[in-house]
Amino acid sequence: MPYRSAPYWVAGVIAVILAGFWPSYWSILDTSRWQFHLHGAISSLWVLMVLFQSWAVQKKQLPLHRTVGTASLFLFPVLIGGLMGIIDVTAKNFLRGDSAENPVTMMLGPAFLTGLLVAVAAYLTLYYRALKHRRSVWSHAGYMLGTPIILFESPFSRLLDIAGVPAFAVRGPADFDKILPSILFSDALAVAFCLVVYLRFGPRAKPFLVTAMFVALQMLVMATTGDIGLLQSALRGLGNVPSWAMVASGIAMGAAASWLGWRAGGAERTSALATQAPASA
Repeated sequence: MPYRSAPYWVAGVIAVILAGFWPSYWSILDTSRWQFHLHGAISSLWVLMVLFQSWAVQKKQLPLHRTVGTASLFLFPVLIGGLMGIIDVTAKNFLRGDSAENPVTMMLGPAFLTGLLVAVAAYLTLYYRALKHRRSVWSHAGYMLGTPIILFESPFSRLLDIAGVPAFAVRGPADFDKILPSILFSDALAVAFCLVVYLRFGPRAKPFLVTAMFVALQMLVMATTGDIGLLQSALRGLGNVPSWAMVASGIAMGAAASWLGWRAGGAERTSALATQAPASA
């Protein structure tokens, strides 16, 4: 089976999630908005599922792997709904225009928006392709393992702050300009990891190259879109959209990716069988 060390790397991402989000989420669960609960719970469950899936394959528990994989078809839409919930909170904070209450959002709101939209596109693409190529072990595993990498930058950038890394530690408003560099640095680490995996395994690891391209795109847009007026207007416009509609749009996109990916995988298998038929006749 491919990527034998995958369970350990995914477990490492889980540790980063727990540590990085401890001050801002896990330790204040009773005061967090429902959008954060939705995103936090489903994203954590998703990464745990990827961990279990990679472990089950290594242990040759394929029926269990397939059962949990089928459940992911229903979990994935809520995962995208949770991401849209975070966009909703960002937009509504930006719409209020309160620099005293939400200084980071007012400073980086458009960059956060573009970064989150790239993350949504990355998840949709990776999961769709994981389903489409679910009968190709290397492709399916690679695309599924790419999904936790998209999540990595957010908790790891916070962990850099918690650890007091001088270039990224935020101790007050004067240090807010360190937030974006910490995100970009975390993304750069994720890109480097993906490229190392690709170089290690070659074309079989193409999903990691695709993941690296999305993370690199996220770096680019977040580094360059902070002051674009059109994005500021778009963010304010999204702030006027009802929260339920934002989350529902994410669920709809996720459901479409699940359905289309599953059907594409079936069509791919049918095409392969048709190609093999003359040779066996």
